[in-house]
Amino acid sequence: MKNYSKLAWFATALTLFVVVLGAYVRLSHAGLGCPDWPGCYGLADWPTETAEIEQANQNFPERAVEPEKALKEMVHRYFASTLGLIALTLFIWAFIKRRDMPYTLPLIIGIVVAFQGALGMWTVTLQLKPIIVMAHLMGGMLILSLMSWLAMSSSNSIKPYRYGGHVKQWMVSLALFLVAIQIMLGGWTSSNYAALSCVGFPLCNGELWPNMNFSEGFVMWRGLGVNYEFGVLDAPSRVAIQMTHRIGFVILSLYLLWLSSRLMKNRELMPLGITVIVLLITQVILGIANVTLNLPLPVAVAHNGVAALLLLSLVALLYKTRKKS
Repeated sequence: MKNYSKLAWFATALTLFVVVLGAYVRLSHAGLGCPDWPGCYGLADWPTETAEIEQANQNFPERAVEPEKALKEMVHRYFASTLGLIALTLFIWAFIKRRDMPYTLPLIIGIVVAFQGALGMWTVTLQLKPIIVMAHLMGGMLILSLMSWLAMSSSNSIKPYRYGGHVKQWMVSLALFLVAIQIMLGGWTSSNYAALSCVGFPLCNGELWPNMNFSEGFVMWRGLGVNYEFGVLDAPSRVAIQMTHRIGFVILSLYLLWLSSRLMKNRELMPLGITVIVLLITQVILGIANVTLNLPLPVAVAHNGVAALLLLSLVALLYKTRKKS
């Protein structure tokens, strides 16, 4: 069981890395670095030699080879595939030892990982369709949450806290729900290239309530055959997306501050309360920096990474506040 726990923790760390790496690939505009799947221009790696590049350009005239983008995309696929193999190993291991350990959660993780692979394929074949890109992001966050839960449940050192009445499980569940919605809005903002639709902060383009088109900005499905790279929406639609993301973060921040104030009243949960506050403040700073500094790649990637860490901290809190069996 000890070795199983170590593998589960390693898988959690790898999942976090894959999520952040995926954000880097997306934000560096390398999501279509390979126009096919699972290979890259028909290769198991990516075109590097002059002859390979020329052949790839002939086979895929609609997407000229950009070796740096292809490299980023394939490295992400390699790590994601490794995670898939580890998830399969965790399930097989648990199934073999099913008399001593449950295998339902590893099975669920395996199914989600397999579907995540399909979403990765559709991200390419449907040319960065926003609803697919957002679902791919949420799938990664779901795998991260489930994998961390598996790691904690397989570790004997993490126990439920002694209920002091300050924090109830429904409070943490609501926090997780709000964080998931906010991450979803962030994914929708990114996949529609709306991150820089508002100039300035806290005002948007010099206005408290700028011109916005919510009905167009939140159309989930626009048919097939459209290339969504760099976005297809007009300015008011993108502003509506960005402003919704900002409003959502205000609501989330107020709730997390309230929840953290309750966590501070319990000595055992205080470290998680401090963690939530630190991550929340960091996320605010990164979000403002994204707007004021014109979306620098390291800051934008860090914004995704801190969101994942905030999610992890709340999953850990949910695990701690679960009822004793």
